[in-house]
Amino acid sequence: MASLTHIPGATGLPFIGDTIRFLKKPQELFNKKQEQYGNIFKYQMFGKDYVCIMGAEGNRFVLVEQTKHFSSTDGWELINELFHGGLMLRDGDEHKHHRGILQTAFKKEALQHYLEAMNPVVQEYNKKLVQHAAFKVFPFIKELTLQLAGKVFFNLDFSNNLQHINQAIINMVTASITPFHINLPFTTYGKGMQGRKVLQAYFSTIIKERRQQPGNDMLSNLCLAKDEAGNMLSDDEIIDHLIFFIMAAHDTTASSLTSIIYELAMHQNWQQLLREECRLINSDIATDGRAIHHHLDALEKTGWVIKETLRLHPPLILIPRKAQTDMQFENTHIPAGTNVTVLLFHNHNNSKYWSDPETFDPNRFAPEISEHKKCPHAYAPFGAGQHFCLGHAFADLQMKLVMYHLLKKYMAAAG
Repeated sequence: MASLTHIPGATGLPFIGDTIRFLKKPQELFNKKQEQYGNIFKYQMFGKDYVCIMGAEGNRFVLVEQTKHFSSTDGWELINELFHGGLMLRDGDEHKHHRGILQTAFKKEALQHYLEAMNPVVQEYNKKLVQHAAFKVFPFIKELTLQLAGKVFFNLDFSNNLQHINQAIINMVTASITPFHINLPFTTYGKGMQGRKVLQAYFSTIIKERRQQPGNDMLSNLCLAKDEAGNMLSDDEIIDHLIFFIMAAHDTTASSLTSIIYELAMHQNWQQLLREECRLINSDIATDGRAIHHHLDALEKTGWVIKETLRLHPPLILIPRKAQTDMQFENTHIPAGTNVTVLLFHNHNNSKYWSDPETFDPNRFAPEISEHKKCPHAYAPFGAGQHFCLGHAFADLQMKLVMYHLLKKYMAAAG
């Protein structure tokens, strides 16, 4: 890799660098480095040198304007083996081709089928809450989102395989942040790779059946999807995408829902506002007779709360890329081969873009205010540009569905 001596920053001890500080307190690490070196600096993590570009302008440069010159595949090198073939780990024409086929599974009609399938699962889990005076939110939500993924992706009940599949996903996610990629059975990374094999074997047994007898689940949509030339995804390609999708739908959505519940617990005035919104939706349901999944778009304030929670607690705090050519950002030369990161959480908490940024204020997303539109690319919880999250609409509707039932239950309990 080309020399980075012209870029300010300290890389610390060989190999270790800033890895431990990043794993413990990433926000504190990057904030201190910005104070020392400014908006562009170098650091070392997992044995690699990186250049961090702060600010919305950096997001626009890396993720949008020069996206064809930055590799997502090489940027996510640390997880490439674990999540090989996922959409986020493809570039250029290959990425465009796969994204075009996968979009079939995220069209409006398909989303409505997924929501219809998820609704009774969420209702059933809501009943379990009555049995508990207190419970740990994150494990409960993770169990729920895994069940929802089983229903949406395969139209299967994961109850019998829940622990097995959940542990495989946990092992993969844990392995993705370990600095030691030693693929042995007893290592963290080895357990992650074994988790991938578990998912590969599990998913491969279902694909043949779905190709012959498709339903309304996501796997069926992927088995039938074609590009403009009539080409279809292979079994291995479908498995690669499903492994990545189930990780995102299960792990990151569970994290976001837990953060939403936390913020509503801390700001009970917003709980009440959302309950009032639920009451209005219930009236609409009673009037037209359609189920809740047809009314989720009307949960406007719930949408504001989701957006504000993702601003304060983005599932990803940074996005990595690798420069494919020499480039110039403002007055800084970025050599080809440079590992580059842009920081989502920093932009989301920057007083340059947000009024009172540390305050939980969903009203900032109300149409008459729309702070997130005043500086494009400052708000990017789902990324930006050609790699903007394909499942963002699905994630939004899923979170609205879960929150509607939670609020409705507690509304009913409150009497």
